[in-house]
Amino acid sequence: MENNKITGVITMMVVGGLLLVLFIGRWLQTEFNTAKLELNKDIFEQFIDAKTRLTDTLIAKNLIQPILDDTAGFKIETYAKKGVNGDGDSVQIITSTAFGDTAPNLIEVKGLPHGVEQESFNLEFSTDSSDILFQSVKMFITEVNKNETKRGFFTEIITAEDTTQLQSFFSANLANNNISVKPVWVAGRAEKMFPPPMFYYESHILQSPYGVEIQEYNGYLIKALLPEIIFSLLLIGVITLAFIFSYRNIRNQMRLAVLKDDLISNISHELKTPVATVKVAIEALQHMNPQQQQEKMTNYLGMAAQEISRLDLLVNKVMNSILLDNGKQVFQSEPIVLKNIIDEAILGMQMQVQQKGGVIQFLLGNVEGNIVGDSLHIKGVIFNLIENSLKYSNEQPQINIQLAEEKGKIIVTIADNGPGIPEAYTQKIFEKFFRVPSGNKHNIKGYGLGLYYAAQVMQQSGGSISVANNLTKGCTFTLVFPQA
Repeated sequence: MENNKITGVITMMVVGGLLLVLFIGRWLQTEFNTAKLELNKDIFEQFIDAKTRLTDTLIAKNLIQPILDDTAGFKIETYAKKGVNGDGDSVQIITSTAFGDTAPNLIEVKGLPHGVEQESFNLEFSTDSSDILFQSVKMFITEVNKNETKRGFFTEIITAEDTTQLQSFFSANLANNNISVKPVWVAGRAEKMFPPPMFYYESHILQSPYGVEIQEYNGYLIKALLPEIIFSLLLIGVITLAFIFSYRNIRNQMRLAVLKDDLISNISHELKTPVATVKVAIEALQHMNPQQQQEKMTNYLGMAAQEISRLDLLVNKVMNSILLDNGKQVFQSEPIVLKNIIDEAILGMQMQVQQKGGVIQFLLGNVEGNIVGDSLHIKGVIFNLIENSLKYSNEQPQINIQLAEEKGKIIVTIADNGPGIPEAYTQKIFEKFFRVPSGNKHNIKGYGLGLYYAAQVMQQSGGSISVANNLTKGCTFTLVFPQA
């Protein structure tokens, strides 16, 4: 059931994450296409500007400058259009001896109206004569282009260096606008592509088609979209971390819910045993004759007292674990003789050891074990370790307890001949609610608080607890206390 819930949560998170990635991917694709169109527009404008600069340069170099250099100057000739109904419009054109006889003939060929009368007069030069001349020539070219293409007009004035100049103008425009792409120039391209390449621009003012194809523009677009990409990655990262955190939190909550149910069930069984024992003992005592069955009554009273102590220890474990989790102090420090604490714990567990046919050996040298701590809780730790050794033993339990002193530390070791603890769990057994998987030992009751409680007590006492498996069988718990 738990696995099904976790699988459902994982599935929902994965589907949600994929939908988010698809949405962000679609958004980035839209932004990329928009940026691509904008880049195409910008490059096209720069190409048109380069063509315009080339046109102006050719006009200045091949038309304007020869006229300005002509010592005879130039004339503006006015051609008046006369029609049937009277005077019409007039057209002004520029003539110069710089072109010999070709310029007037050329102009006349370019489509002046038939029947135009010519009136000529000289123009006096001024400081801005070159600007007037430049604008006039451009107006003339515009008039000529109505009947003939630019390429036809410039055939006579284009040189081989003009393509290089167009490349230079275009590259300068790209650099000035921080457009870092790779232009590849193509001359005399005859084939027609449909649809035409998006980043191909062609000029027809030269003698043959001459264009430029833009390559390696994806890097420029990605750089332009870098803020959007970083935002998307951060968003995906944050959502992924939130999913992982939520998943772990849900998994832990579900695990704690299972452990809580297991804890309640185990505590219920643990409470039933001493309560039932005490109840039976009291009922038996009620039917006994104190004078005739005094020895049996004493045994029953001892049994009831032992179960009450066991019940008290169980309640203390649960309550103290809750208090420790809430940061409350539950320990009363006082001078303690560990030897006496261990003797009391062994005596309290002696009946259970005998019932399982086991034996407890307490090996003591000249060490008393003087420490400072809470005698009740330290006794509970030792009692809990002995009880675990009895609980998990498959055969006659043999428990060896040693008390020693080493470098200002009091060391207590409790070794048994049980099945030991898998290495993967030697650190986890001190976690709250954790229980080592017991295989087929389903009858072993516990609530996952004993060793957690022991670790908390040792920490509060300024000591430590650890466990290691024996070479042959069983394991050894080691308690280390600071010497008083």
